[in-house]
Amino acid sequence: MSAWIAGALALPAFTALSLAMERHQDQVFGRTLAAKASVAWRLAGIALLSLSLAACLASGWSGAVAATAWFGVLTVGAIVTGWILAYVPRHLLRLAGASLAVAALALVVRGW
Repeated sequence: MSAWIAGALALPAFTALSLAMERHQDQVFGRTLAAKASVAWRLAGIALLSLSLAACLASGWSGAVAATAWFGVLTVGAIVTGWILAYVPRHLLRLAGASLAVAALALVVRGW
């Protein structure tokens, strides 16, 4: 279950990291954001990636297995984010928000 939670956190994490870049801001919002907003997106992405790693480490797996699972879900999250940016960039925030809501619900159900 922890790998699923980590995967659900990977999409919003990569969304936040991509929205720290001017090119993707223009794709999603139609304009570039202020420098402070870019820093905030970057920090949100780092925080979500850290939470994703914590979900894998809390699964009870050994460190090597948890790291391998984390890299796997990061790969999937990055690919999905890239596809969304390529084909339907205006829906990126909506899909990332839904993924974040699913992760939050799973964390609540799990008792974190």
